[in-house]
Amino acid sequence: MDPRELTPELITLFMAVKDSKEMGILLNGLLTPGEIREIVFRWRLIALLLEKKPQREIAAELGVSLGKISRGSRLLQYGPPEFRGLVERLWRETQATDSDPRPTPRPSP
Repeated sequence: MDPRELTPELITLFMAVKDSKEMGILLNGLLTPGEIREIVFRWRLIALLLEKKPQREIAAELGVSLGKISRGSRLLQYGPPEFRGLVERLWRETQATDSDPRPTPRPSP
């Protein structure tokens, strides 16, 4: 089945979550630790790109290849404008609430 067909089901599920505690329980129950690490890694990569850090610095900081960084950069540059607008808003909002917003190096699986 095409994952895009499942998106409405996931949206409904996530929108029904009452608070961050429930969201943590749901995510930890549905996803493996590796899947959670990958999602967090992708968010940290996007955050560093939005900070306009050079790709080589991001690669060194996260411990990944330039290819992975380039993929994220292309998504922000050429992907859907709605995605970029959303992640920019989320990044600004999380910067205002995080006590330590700096990404940490990517953990080993």
